[in-house]
Amino acid sequence: MTYLRRSNRGPKRARGAAIAAIVALALVFSVNYFFPRAFPSLLYPVSSLFWKSESGIVGWFVYMGKIAQSKYSLVKENRRLSDEIAARDRSILALDALQSENESLKTALGRTGKENHVLGVILSRPPVAPYDTLVVDAGTGDGVKAGDKVYAEGDVLIGDVTEAFGGQSKISLFSTPGRITSVLVGTSTIAAEATGRGGGNFIVKLPAKISVVKGAVITVPSIRSHVFGVVDAVIVDSTGSLQTILFKSPVNISQLRFVEIGRK
Repeated sequence: MTYLRRSNRGPKRARGAAIAAIVALALVFSVNYFFPRAFPSLLYPVSSLFWKSESGIVGWFVYMGKIAQSKYSLVKENRRLSDEIAARDRSILALDALQSENESLKTALGRTGKENHVLGVILSRPPVAPYDTLVVDAGTGDGVKAGDKVYAEGDVLIGDVTEAFGGQSKISLFSTPGRITSVLVGTSTIAAEATGRGGGNFIVKLPAKISVVKGAVITVPSIRSHVFGVVDAVIVDSTGSLQTILFKSPVNISQLRFVEIGRK
């Protein structure tokens, strides 16, 4: 019988690879032992190049992200400032128009009314006085009566006299929470009811189809168009059928020193 001779190339290759690995390890160990700085000096340029390139790429992405965020913030801030400037411009124009209208009416009708006004010094206000209440030093001795209208800074209507005494009067502001006042909204003078929210703030609800913009002037029905407030925000509800108008008095009550009481 003839038997095929089994090939021994596989074991030989395995032994050769093992011997080569042992020799390589011995060589690395010997070089590292006798020349300990050889490998770090050879590997440092490659590793430093890798880390520098990686940090550079990461830094570039971070830098570009910051630029994009800065541009977005700048655009957003510019848009907000533009809206505020436009609203203030509309308010100034509307107030100028009302002032001109008042002067024309008062001249034509001879109803300047200033001779019937009494100047009152504010003695107390919130938080010393009750919320949305003022106490002034003019009273029945000056011809002041309950129901007289109260103005600030000229023609801005802010409240009325609820109680009058000999030398003092108590004034209730129209912004008292829950108090309802008939007003006219915007240049189209849309009739509505404003509800006080306290601190010179009011709220009005109108159909969404009626155009009302931020900065529109709110007045009260009268022979003299008294400024009552300026629209601060317009919010349309989710159904799109109703809008909530938030407005406030152009007068800062906490900084007032005097008011004018219009005697009947």
